[in-house]
Amino acid sequence: MARNDHLLSVGNEALTPMTSAMASLSTQIDQLTEVADARSSARLATLKTRMENFTASVTLVGQVKAGKSSIVNILAGRPALLPSDVNPWTSVVTTLNINTRTEGDKKAKFTFFEQEEWDNLMVGGGRLGELANRAGADDEMEDIRRQIGEMKAKSESRLGQHFDLILGQSHQYDYFDEELIQRYVCLGDEDDPDINPKTGRFADVTKSAELFMDIPQYPISLKLCDTPGVNDTFMVREQITLRSLRGSEVCVVVLAASQALTTMDMALMRIIAQFENRQIILFVNRIDELADPVNQVPEIRDRIQDTLKQNNIDTNTSVVFGSALWAEAALTGNPDILNEDSREALNTFYLAAGFGDQAPSLDKIWALSGLPDLLLTMNERIAEGAGNRLLDRVRHRARNIASQIRATAVAKKLSDGQGVVRDLDGVSPEEAIAKVTEEYEKKAAALTTSLRDKVLERLKSAEDNFVKRATDSLIAHLEKNGEQGTWQYAPAGLRTLQKAAYFSFARSMRKEAGALYNTAASDVEALYQKLLGNHLGEFSIEAPIVPRVPPPLGIGRTIALDLQSTWWRRWWQRRKGFEAYAADYTRLIASEANSITKDIEENQIAAVLENVRAGLSDFLREQKETLLNISASAEKGPNHAALTADATPKKSRDDILGDILKDLSNEAA
Repeated sequence: MARNDHLLSVGNEALTPMTSAMASLSTQIDQLTEVADARSSARLATLKTRMENFTASVTLVGQVKAGKSSIVNILAGRPALLPSDVNPWTSVVTTLNINTRTEGDKKAKFTFFEQEEWDNLMVGGGRLGELANRAGADDEMEDIRRQIGEMKAKSESRLGQHFDLILGQSHQYDYFDEELIQRYVCLGDEDDPDINPKTGRFADVTKSAELFMDIPQYPISLKLCDTPGVNDTFMVREQITLRSLRGSEVCVVVLAASQALTTMDMALMRIIAQFENRQIILFVNRIDELADPVNQVPEIRDRIQDTLKQNNIDTNTSVVFGSALWAEAALTGNPDILNEDSREALNTFYLAAGFGDQAPSLDKIWALSGLPDLLLTMNERIAEGAGNRLLDRVRHRARNIASQIRATAVAKKLSDGQGVVRDLDGVSPEEAIAKVTEEYEKKAAALTTSLRDKVLERLKSAEDNFVKRATDSLIAHLEKNGEQGTWQYAPAGLRTLQKAAYFSFARSMRKEAGALYNTAASDVEALYQKLLGNHLGEFSIEAPIVPRVPPPLGIGRTIALDLQSTWWRRWWQRRKGFEAYAADYTRLIASEANSITKDIEENQIAAVLENVRAGLSDFLREQKETLLNISASAEKGPNHAALTADATPKKSRDDILGDILKDLSNEAA
């Protein structure tokens, strides 16, 4: 850790309400456990473990040389940890697991591409080759094959006889240092005599890198994912970056102040446009390199706002300005790393911040570096997002378990005395419970099928509409200009239609799944009432929480229509005649549009619908176990062993349950 690692604690105040709520909820779960039977105790223990294992995921993306790795290094308190001055296209998606539980002494894990993934790159050129083939870009495909051949030859030369053996494998270590990391994540400049020959030995075949560390200044577990961006040579890692973002709570987009968003890679813009604005933080790095930072920062902010607006991204998205170099100087306690220009920019900011009459201090340099604002904003997003969702789900489950404990306790009393009531319309409890379970499993299957069919129909309609409009535009161009010049039709309209279809699906899912969950909970609650009569008193079973619908990141993946420059001119030049233009373009746009739909269906919609089914299934299974347990207690009679915990609480069980349920309900409100 750095000399002044206490600075990393700045911003923790945003997490305090969340961590306090988790501590309070953990205490209430302990109190519930005191009066719970073995089955309920196990469920409560699972809830506690879920809170203890809470990990917030933050992914950093951005332009080449914007400083993503430098920012990650600062957040890790290790300024030289990840390489930040090497050839970027060879870099690897690297995840820092902070304060997370690990197996044994594992500190580093490097995973290699599977044989199938490597073959896809070598034979087909990866995603870029797929796009080139679809667009009929033969010249580009030949260039891709040449570059891949060179890459393969270098990899085999470095790895020798071990090359084929490591694909699909992983290497684990009980330590990590800069040299070990560089061996797996970057090539550097092979012509540089100062580069360690071990550097980048495995980089071409490394799919992902994971490091594990403890940072006591952070009160929660974090996953910081440093990505190489989405513009690497063969687009091999675009899909890996998308997978990282799919599970991420916060997306930090790192920009260089000298570039900001004006020259930002459009592939990155397409991806972040799919996020909710509260999930995005723009960190404008390297303000220390600006000639007049005090006046230029507001100008850059205005340009960013304009660019966001042009790309249909919420202009309320958080924008933080800063300098990783200033942060490093503060964290290491070594201002000497600043060059003259950086010092001058810092002094200018120092005066503008009103610190002119105060002695220079590392704390103030840290404040001006923007890292405290970044940490605070990250923590706010984590607390209001994943943190709140976890608390809601745990409280919800805890309330239902408390209700189940109460019903079980009532059943025990009745089995010891007047007997369990069975007003089940002449059928056995097992049959009544099975009927409700089967009914709702069928309804869930029918609902998910219906939701899937509707969204796919709308996505197909979006494809057809876009193809028609684009083809009509092409024909109009040809009729006006003939076959001279080139024509292009941006796919932004297609993405807008697809995004609208996806969000319509999300709204329908929330409404219809919520209604199904509510009726299921009502029918389950009715079974408790039929089994136990009016002995339950105030009693309710809450419906499962409807699954969250993640942003449709697949819509932002690169398609051939995004590669409009050289490829498009050559595509145009190879075709003659109106019919050839229209027919070939229609085939191309249809296949590209369908590729996005397929990605959304397989990686987004399918997961959401599976969560809908699983949420209801888990709820029904848990309630079924309790109901059957209650039914069985009636058969065992007064001599049946107590279904609740052996320890006798100081207060009555009913009083404890009532107090806990009241507290859980109040906190939820």
